[in-house]
Amino acid sequence: MTKRTAPTHPAHTPNAPSAAQSRRNWRWRSLAAAGTLAIAGLAVAGLPSCDSTAKFSLPDRKFNDVQMVTAFPAHIADDGSIVRVCGAPLDDQPAKVINGVEFNLNFVSTELKSPLCEGDRDQGIKEGELIELYRVNTQGNNPTVGKNNFDLTFDCISPRSDAAGTCSTDMKFGPVQASAVNYVALAPRCDPKTESSRLNVALLMDHSGSVSGFVDKDSFKEDNPAKRSPPNPLQPSDKSNSRIQAAEFFVETLNSRDRLIGYYFNEKINVQVAADDNITCVGGSKNGKKCVSDAQCGTDSDGCFFGGADDGDSFDVMSLGDQQEKAFGSNAGSRKYLLAALDKKVKYNGEGRSNLWDAIDTSYAHLKAQKTVTGPRHIIVLTDGPETCTDGEDFVYKGSDNKCRTPCVIAQQSFSALRKRMHDDEFPVILHFVQFQSKGNKLPDGKMQELACRTGGTYQFINTQEMNLSDAQLISGALNRAMIRVRYTLSGSWRVGLKMNQMTKPSITKLGTMFAGAGTIKFANKRFPSLDTVYATQTSWKFGFESGNEDRRVLFRKGCTTSADCGGSDACGANHCTVDGICVSTNAPDRLPCGPEGSAQVCCQGTCSKDCASACN
Repeated sequence: MTKRTAPTHPAHTPNAPSAAQSRRNWRWRSLAAAGTLAIAGLAVAGLPSCDSTAKFSLPDRKFNDVQMVTAFPAHIADDGSIVRVCGAPLDDQPAKVINGVEFNLNFVSTELKSPLCEGDRDQGIKEGELIELYRVNTQGNNPTVGKNNFDLTFDCISPRSDAAGTCSTDMKFGPVQASAVNYVALAPRCDPKTESSRLNVALLMDHSGSVSGFVDKDSFKEDNPAKRSPPNPLQPSDKSNSRIQAAEFFVETLNSRDRLIGYYFNEKINVQVAADDNITCVGGSKNGKKCVSDAQCGTDSDGCFFGGADDGDSFDVMSLGDQQEKAFGSNAGSRKYLLAALDKKVKYNGEGRSNLWDAIDTSYAHLKAQKTVTGPRHIIVLTDGPETCTDGEDFVYKGSDNKCRTPCVIAQQSFSALRKRMHDDEFPVILHFVQFQSKGNKLPDGKMQELACRTGGTYQFINTQEMNLSDAQLISGALNRAMIRVRYTLSGSWRVGLKMNQMTKPSITKLGTMFAGAGTIKFANKRFPSLDTVYATQTSWKFGFESGNEDRRVLFRKGCTTSADCGGSDACGANHCTVDGICVSTNAPDRLPCGPEGSAQVCCQGTCSKDCASACN
């Protein structure tokens, strides 16, 4: 049995030239002599008061990476505040003029020298932490992270549907200085004495038909739960189970104190807790005993392996509520159960349509109900496409057999209802989406993007169908990198605002259009010499096309509100505005509900009607 070990992130720390070392030594002597060096969090309790042999080691971490994560349209005020503009205002929200873009960044360090939590795997740099003997902060008389420390360049901004590299001269500019810089703190550095430092995470895994290839043989879209006439050969979106590897990688990067629960979802099983306690000792005096580690099995055993328990997987016979209570936790068992389930259960036999909103609603209700939790609550979704269980532009209303399809029986939640519920609750849970492509759905999803934006989360789109599908390592690497970028945002992230006149001009950045921007964002401060190594060895600060045609451009859209924003006049006709906030030039699909709520009207050949019986049989 292969043992899993926590991933390491080797630091780029080549031997420093003697001159640089001399400068650091001089800086230390000068600061110490002046009596101005303060070492935060130094634990001195228990040390003899006059121990002349005691040694104090500085937490001399260095920059290891600067990661561009995501971007959203924003209103950047003169006072430096940045407000995301995620779509049409909800309820009584005041409308904000979009005059720029907010970029989410991670500053990543080398490993911590003396972490308060054993094995602290969070290498994200938080505001106020000491890097190369200087505070990394945006505050005070002499901040080390300010507007003048950033250079941003847009090489090209174009509609996501255009050919790669297509760009008008009006959409190229830079390098320019940032307009605003903030740090959004969600949790302090891991500390066993601080409950608020514990992360609370729900990981949602897509298990619908498209991941396994059970889709319509002509459209490659998810149709119904029966595995009817799939393409031959199958067309799975995740042939090599790269999403499983990325999920396992992510789980191992969390700290031991962090709480975690995993779910998987499809039309057949609805939403299930992805945990498996069918792990037992093999051989020896404790053969067959349930375990979570080899140490529990004794030295005469072959160890703790998946499978073999007499009572099978007890999670399968529990109610969903009981499953959630048993699985949500930071103990070794919860984590081991989830890793077992990802490897043995979630990896195989995806089928049916995607009930994404039900899955999010289930995990949202669970996280929200945790009364004793004080740390941040996050939902992280790994999926290959949009919700396909409920009414919407992505729903298949007529199958290849010409028969009408109805929404999934299990689907109880719509995007609009979920968005309203979260808004009414004042968005207590943060959503992150990593969307990769399936053959039947190759476009970024505006609804996921909007929920990520409104909750303060992140959205990343991986163009796997446009990459080399035979290169499993390439696709797996892209998903792993996306997940580690999410990981380092969970306790907080750096937000850089850029004012852009182009964002205020509808003739240049049109409403309802998904834009993709390529460029760079560079942070520079001579106090941090390790940044030179970062920019010489890393590419995370670039957002464009990487090797293997991985498209790392940032995506953002100025959401439309009505069809008039798109040049149309009917919610069902050409040039209509979708619930995604995207303008679509073709008619809405026949049988899409339209008109006032409860009117029972549907779209039919471009108009809103009470009946569309001719659409299918």
